[in-house]
Amino acid sequence: MPIQMIDTHCHLTYDGLFEQVGQVVARARQAGVNRMITVGTTPDDALRAVTLTERFDGVFATVGVHPHYAAQWPDRMAVTESMRQLAALRTVVALGEMGLDRHYPDPPFEIQQRVLEWQLDVASDLIGLPIVIHNRKATDETLSVLKASGIPGSRFVFHCFTGSDKELDEVLAFGAMVSVTGIVTFKNAATLAASATRVPSERLMIETDAPYLTPEPVRKMKTNEPGNVRHVAKFLAAHREVDMPSFVDSVDANAARFFNLPRS
Repeated sequence: MPIQMIDTHCHLTYDGLFEQVGQVVARARQAGVNRMITVGTTPDDALRAVTLTERFDGVFATVGVHPHYAAQWPDRMAVTESMRQLAALRTVVALGEMGLDRHYPDPPFEIQQRVLEWQLDVASDLIGLPIVIHNRKATDETLSVLKASGIPGSRFVFHCFTGSDKELDEVLAFGAMVSVTGIVTFKNAATLAASATRVPSERLMIETDAPYLTPEPVRKMKTNEPGNVRHVAKFLAAHREVDMPSFVDSVDANAARFFNLPRS
């Protein structure tokens, strides 16, 4: 029987996965991934994610506005009320993903920051829920906004971490968790793989970010799936020089604690 694992960040509502979601979940379970968190990127997407948590045991959801969609949600009330309503549901285990992204010129950075601040205001009230952060090429600005919110760093996870050693040290000093994807397995990501080994074991989680970022040795798969999180685990276990079962036990205990997941 495969080692049982958690994929802490995927997008089962996205094209490539949603239209075959039953098969995707079944394949994940066959691969030993018995729990997965499908992350909301808009209020509508989060609502769709919640419907999947009602269909499949072991599937959980989050609610938030990804910075890429910040300009599409200019109404503060629409954002904050949807977050509050969905966050009250049993299968919603976190807020986000939310954050800042300088990789693309749009939406404008000030709009991204405004929508992030709205969401952090909600998070300040919903103290029982952790917060999933999207940060791309904006670590200093992201940390500045998060610190200004007054929310403890321990409530945040920086998902899909791809920053420098300096940025990693800043995130860890803030108190946040760090989650890594299949990017660490890429042949051109040796520096990131080395950086990932520096994350303290109690602060590390793993994810797929499916349908994106398919890991080695299955890079030729056009659409990544939650079941592939095992490849991320195998790679990192080897680099951290621990056996696979011990590594999985560690990162899954972190995920279960951080997201307050029920036992599988």
